[in-house]
Amino acid sequence: MNAIILAAGLGSRFKEWTKTKHKALLPINEVPNLERTIQFLNEAKIYDIYIITGHLANQFEYLIEKFPGVKLIYNEMYKEYNSIYSFNLSLPYFGDSFVIDADTVLLENIFLKLKPNQSTYFTINRTRQEKEWCPIIDAHQKVIDIMITDEERPSLSGISYWEQKDSEVIKQFFPKYLKLEKIKNTSLYWDNIPLYLIKILNVTVSRLEQSTVYEMDNQDDYLRIVKSIS
Repeated sequence: MNAIILAAGLGSRFKEWTKTKHKALLPINEVPNLERTIQFLNEAKIYDIYIITGHLANQFEYLIEKFPGVKLIYNEMYKEYNSIYSFNLSLPYFGDSFVIDADTVLLENIFLKLKPNQSTYFTINRTRQEKEWCPIIDAHQKVIDIMITDEERPSLSGISYWEQKDSEVIKQFFPKYLKLEKIKNTSLYWDNIPLYLIKILNVTVSRLEQSTVYEMDNQDDYLRIVKSIS
């Protein structure tokens, strides 16, 4: 088992903050957020960790020495292309993998409890009223669709797990999305690929406790998280 962390983005919604500091390295309880995530993964005996970098990539280099299993993959096109292209760089390592957005904030080590035996979207109930990606499941707990809505539903947390068989299906389909009109489309994300394939994948959901996972999309989110744990 390994982990792939997407950390190439500009973090433009943080405005001036992320001109000199990558949002993934903003401190949570005095520890850079991404470093905290890596510590949690290591405690759960997940050491092979691939971080896709781009914006301010040099700021992640210290992690290689601090955590011997960390490998950095540089996306030189991080300004031009979306996360589909970023994720493409991790495909050689994709399989039996946690996929984590770098701006996901973990206040507890959820990986000690998560023992998925099939591909899983980990979801949370959000307190704010914004449009989110919300999985739709059938009577057998299989994800059959994902709707983008501001309805009060469990939504994607920024953490998912992909077992080997589903990973291979996604990898085989990936080249169809590596077209300029796809990778330059800012409204598309790597998540659009498993969404397109969702009916032939075997994906379930697992809900996380609201108090364990947060997402920081902007300055207000970050300040709210820091205030809630102080």
